[in-house]
Amino acid sequence: MSNLQPPPHQHVTVVQQPPTPVFRDIPVNMVCQHCHHQITTAISFETGTLTWIICGVLILFGCWLGCCLIPFYVEGCKDCVHTCPNCHQVVGKFTRI
Repeated sequence: MSNLQPPPHQHVTVVQQPPTPVFRDIPVNMVCQHCHHQITTAISFETGTLTWIICGVLILFGCWLGCCLIPFYVEGCKDCVHTCPNCHQVVGKFTRI
C-alpha cells in the first residue's frame, strides 16, 4: 500500500485594489497614484480632437468669419484633464473622442 498524505494547507492572500475611477468632465474622488493621498481631482480643459473637428465642419458650412472659432471657447467641446491638487500630477484624462 502507498502512503497517502493530505495535501499541505494553502493560504490565499487577497489584495483588493481601489476601484478605478471613471473620468468625465466633473471632479473625481480618488487616491492619487503619485502621492497616495485621498483627493478630489482638479480639472482643466484643453483643445482636443472634437474641437478641431467641429471647427472644420463649421468652416465647411461657411462659418469661416470667426464663428468657426466658437468651439475653442466652449468647455463642452474640449478634453478634460484631471490633476492632483497636492502633487499637481496628471491622474487622468477624459477625451471627447
